[in-house]
Amino acid sequence: MAQSLNLFNTVEVLHQLSQLAEVLIIAARDWLYEVCCREWGTPVNAKGAPQTLFILGMGKLGGGELNFSSDIDLIFAYPENGQTAGGRRELDNAQFFTRLGQRLIKALDQVTQEGFVYRVDMRLRPFGDSGPLVFSFSALEDYYQEQGRDWERYAMVKARIMGDQNDSYSKELKGMLRPFVFRRLYRFQRYPVFYAI
Repeated sequence: MAQSLNLFNTVEVLHQLSQLAEVLIIAARDWLYEVCCREWGTPVNAKGAPQTLFILGMGKLGGGELNFSSDIDLIFAYPENGQTAGGRRELDNAQFFTRLGQRLIKALDQVTQEGFVYRVDMRLRPFGDSGPLVFSFSALEDYYQEQGRDWERYAMVKARIMGDQNDSYSKELKGMLRPFVFRRLYRFQRYPVFYAI
């Protein structure tokens, strides 16, 4: 409506749609995190520090270019391995965050009488549909440094942490991805067009 009334231009509308998606994703994540913690306990690392689910918005969502018909491309990660504490049943962090991720996808993607929130696409994660749903930071780093492909590097350029608090874990994740996305010594000979420049 704002676009049809010329209140915002197209770029502003896409940015607002992306911000709305981010708010909804984070609200759903935080609510489901509390539900899962009540069920299985709080995921902690070896030192007992609570762990949270980090969500990378990729593609149009990450680039702030989401339109009315866009799906949302996501990658899930958590800082460190460990186990849940204080719940009725103990799970390792990978299991906890996998279950949380599954519930989050269902909450966003499930069709109800009112429709659905967003179509969720998880295929940009390492190994695509054949890989785990959620990765620890170290597993993510190992994958991108050892097996990351050029198209994944290009896709990661638009990646953005949803609900970024710029805390130590957030900085760690960004610092870990940066060398993969922006290589120090890029081999231009692989791309004759760039080499000629």
